[in-house]
Amino acid sequence: MKYCENGYRISINNLTFIPILMMAWFSKKGGDEMITGEIPVIDKNIPKDTKTATFSMGCFWGPDALFGSKEGIVRTRVGYAGGTKQNPTYRSLGDHTETVQIDYDPEKINYSELLDIFWNNHDPTTRRTIQYMTMIFYHDEEQKKLAFETKKQIHERLHGDVKTEIQKFSNFYLAEDYHQKYQLSRKGKLYNAFKSIYSDMNDFVDSTAVARANGLVSGKGDIDIIDELGLNDDGKELLRKTFKRAGGG
Repeated sequence: MKYCENGYRISINNLTFIPILMMAWFSKKGGDEMITGEIPVIDKNIPKDTKTATFSMGCFWGPDALFGSKEGIVRTRVGYAGGTKQNPTYRSLGDHTETVQIDYDPEKINYSELLDIFWNNHDPTTRRTIQYMTMIFYHDEEQKKLAFETKKQIHERLHGDVKTEIQKFSNFYLAEDYHQKYQLSRKGKLYNAFKSIYSDMNDFVDSTAVARANGLVSGKGDIDIIDELGLNDDGKELLRKTFKRAGGG
């Protein structure tokens, strides 16, 4: 089985992967000690009207953190799209592709800006397997128009054959829990801190605070948002150190 990170595939065996799952799901030490005990401020101010964007750009772990780190992104989730197989799973994808789906506040970030992030953070000219294809799934005619316009621009800029496919959105199947906010899940105490706030996995995935933290532990995003994430001083200190070690500036 192949697992991936930051757009690349790496081979690991089941014995290597077990500690990751154990760290994410069974280690509870340190979670309650790093939170304020209140709902994060950023999650108290969720906009009522959001729009949805759906992209595939290789392994979904990296894009989940990347988009989740951006102001205006309300929530992210990873899953499978583009195929015909019913109820795909990671070990039985069929003809589906790893995909990140985004709910965003159009008052703070628009679809053109999301497309800029999409095009500038992967190589759309590389031929890929179905699992890691580069794709844009449009949800309305405006998204369709912008997707095709920007693909043409990228083709002209790169002087190459852009492999990105553009198709109308149909189905999205949520990936297994251990793929959601994967970068954060590798940071045991911080992961458990947010799981202490949101013990229900659906609430955890839908949290803007969790999306931002998933970006910050990867060195992405604005660390100044840290006061809105529901962490106490100990939690903030650990997140700052993790952000810096990951290359955040």
